[in-house]
Amino acid sequence: MGGRTFSGGGGRGKSGQKLTILDSLTYVITVKETFQDKREKYDEFLEIMKDFRTDRIDIIGVIARVKKLFKGHDDLILGFNTFLPEKYKISLPLEYEQPPQEIGVGRTRKRCYGA
Repeated sequence: MGGRTFSGGGGRGKSGQKLTILDSLTYVITVKETFQDKREKYDEFLEIMKDFRTDRIDIIGVIARVKKLFKGHDDLILGFNTFLPEKYKISLPLEYEQPPQEIGVGRTRKRCYGA
């Protein structure tokens, strides 16, 4: 079952057109440029893609590893969606949506939601 690609399940860009090799290369170049001072991150990304292509990990594993690797680089995480089937699209919480925090003391604690 080797030689898997992401485009089989979705593989359409934002405009709905079929993805090309150029789309893939552009994304890989963006990753490389983003981590130009951290070559090991770029190499790890390539290793993740190789592991998927050779059936060592499934799409869920790829997504988990990409999210962890690109933590703090939401543009790269969301850009990876271009290559994922619709049902596997990654969504991130909005920065302004903060979890509720408890305020007050003793029995008068209340939940407060970020503004």
